[in-house]
Amino acid sequence: MNNNIKSPIISLNVYDIKSQKEKTHRVEGRPFCSLSYRKHGTVKLCADGKTLISKSGCITFIPKGQNYSTEIVEDTHMIAIHFNALDEKKYDKPFVIENINTGIYELFDSVLKNYSSENDNNFESFSYFYKILAVIEKHFIRKQEGKINPVIAKAKSMIDKNFSDPDFNIDSLVLSLPISASHLRSEFNKTYSISPIKYLKNVRLQNAISLLASDYYTIEEVSQKSGFGSTSYFIQSFSKSTGYSPQKYREKFLR
Repeated sequence: MNNNIKSPIISLNVYDIKSQKEKTHRVEGRPFCSLSYRKHGTVKLCADGKTLISKSGCITFIPKGQNYSTEIVEDTHMIAIHFNALDEKKYDKPFVIENINTGIYELFDSVLKNYSSENDNNFESFSYFYKILAVIEKHFIRKQEGKINPVIAKAKSMIDKNFSDPDFNIDSLVLSLPISASHLRSEFNKTYSISPIKYLKNVRLQNAISLLASDYYTIEEVSQKSGFGSTSYFIQSFSKSTGYSPQKYREKFLR
């Protein structure tokens, strides 16, 4: 997962899967993202030129459309969640996480127990799944924190707090920090894999997505509350980033 736009989950399918030991075979990209918890067993995955080992207690993520190979080293049992998001840019890199949280299995188990293929809503399963995503997000944040320059961490925090102010920009951010603009760009990008100006834009867009989904505000109000200087600029930026106008995005989400 990365710092791109977060997006609502629009479909969810859950499976309890047991597989026997087998040699390597190739898996063509599938039309959904896959997040799984391995209850026991060991599987070796190769994706994007990297080898990932998923053992008992591991969470494994495979993005939508990702080609990979898999070898079941020993008989395995897992809970697999296949999902799609409205904007899949958020979920774009395969990973395996070990020993993330003592309660993570219970969350996966709750998604499974509350899921029904005959239920069009599965609200409880969705709620537990969002908790899993929150735990994973916090894991990656904590992993980064120990390596982050305090000035760069403060810059990110200031963006998160001030994005809704249309007068707030990277130039004003630099004036409040003991760092040059070029050094900020370099270190911010090195730390978060995104430039500070694009991060600010993405935070504003993410807020706009949330407000549009609520259906409480007009497009003009969403623009103002998300820190865009004008409604026309908001519509242009939103359309370029998501492929939808704000109104079309709202209609798609509500539908």
